[in-house]
Parts: sequence; C-alpha cells; structure tokens
Amino acid sequence: MKYQRSDAGFALVEAIVAFMVLAIGLASIGASLALAMRSDARLEARRVALQFARSRLETAGITEPLTPGQHVGHGAGNLRWSQTVTEVRTGAEPRRTAAPAPPRRGPQAYWVEVAVETKDGSVTRLAALKIAPVGSP
Repeated sequence: MKYQRSDAGFALVEAIVAFMVLAIGLASIGASLALAMRSDARLEARRVALQFARSRLETAGITEPLTPGQHVGHGAGNLRWSQTVTEVRTGAEPRRTAAPAPPRRGPQAYWVEVAVETKDGSVTRLAALKIAPVGSP
C-alpha cells in the first residue's frame, strides 16, 4: 500500500492519540484502585475499633471493678480508648440526716460508655447498663 504525501504523518498521530487514551484509562483505573484500598483500610480500622470497644464493654465489671470515673488507655494498632463509668441511682434519694445512711444492699447499676479512637480520627462509641452486686468487683 502506497501512502500519498498527505497521509505521511497520519499513522504517528493515530498512535499518539491511542497512547493518550490508554494512559487516561490506566490513570483512572489506578485512581479507582487507590480509592478502594483507602476505603478498605478505613473500614478495617473501624471494624477493629468496634471489636475492641465491644471487648472493653463486655469485660467491664469482670476483669476490673466497676468504679465510677473515667479510665483511658491505648490498644493495639494505635487505638486510644476511654471508658466512663457512672453510678445509676435508683429509687428516691436518701434523706439527709445527721445519722449515716445505712449501707446499700442488693445490686448496683452502672452506666458504662466506651469510646475508641483510631489513628485517622474516627471514634466508635458503645454504651451499656451493667448490674453488679454492691461491693463486688
């Protein structure tokens, strides 16, 4: 096949255009994969934080006593956690008299809140009402 003088550079232009289309396609696929990997990593970090928060909430009152106040610490994978325990008063408040109030008998209720922060700044929060006998750990 013989080229005419007007078609001499046409194959080169076609090759350049095809290369540009291929480059744009590959760049968009690469950007999509990078976005998917970041989203997957974020989701995995939140899943780990949720499991850690569940674990802290389940062991509250079992491995450590339920004492009102706030406790903080660090977990695996750069997790920071805080646990807030609040005593829940049930029934009427005791009368304020000069005599000391009789010791409470029966179970005591505590509101336990756990917040776990991941290294990207997202926070997972869980809370539960825990019942413990008076004077028990």
